Amino acid sequence: MRHGQKGVFLLEVLIAIAIFAIGILAMISMQAVSIAAQNDSQYRSEAEHLIDQLTSQIRIGVVHDSTSGNVDATSFATFAHQPTGTACATSAATNCCPFSGTASTNAIVTDWIKTVKGQDSGGNAIPGKGLPGATDARIQVLTDSATVAGMNQVRVTLCWQGANDRTFHSHSVVAYID
Repeated sequence: MRHGQKGVFLLEVLIAIAIFAIGILAMISMQAVSIAAQNDSQYRSEAEHLIDQLTSQIRIGVVHDSTSGNVDATSFATFAHQPTGTACATSAATNCCPFSGTASTNAIVTDWIKTVKGQDSGGNAIPGKGLPGATDARIQVLTDSATVAGMNQVRVTLCWQGANDRTFHSHSVVAYID
C-alpha cells in the first residue's frame, strides 16, 4: 500500500500551484480591464467637460438680433466645424470619425479645439492635457437653426483614441442655444 502512494503529495502540490496561478492570472486580467474602464471613464468625463465649456462659450459669444432678441443665424453658423461625416455607431466599426468639410474660423471654436487637442494658445503640446489622439478631423460641431424655428441646436462630437485602444471612442452632446 505504501509503495503505491509515492508522489501523490507532489501531484497534489502541483495541482494546488496550478489553481493558484490561474487565480492570480485572472486577478491580473481583471485589473487590466478595470484600468481600461477607468481610463475610458476619465476621457468621457473630460469630453463632457470640454463640450460643456464650448456650449457655454457659444451661448455667450453668439450674436442676437437687436430687435427680436433671437439668435442671429449667420453668427450661429460660424461655430460649425467639420460638418460632414458621422461618428461610428459601434465600437467594432473602423475608420471612425472621418469628419470633413469647412473648419470653423471662429476664435471661440479654434481656441477650444486647441484645448481639446491639449495645446496652448500657440499650438504647443501641453503634456497630460486634452484627449489622446484628438485631431481637427476627429472634432465636429454642427449648428442647425433652420429645422425648427427658434430652436438653435448645436451638436458637438469628440473622438479620441488612446495609445492602447484598438478602436475610437466618441462622445456627442446636443445643446440648444437661445
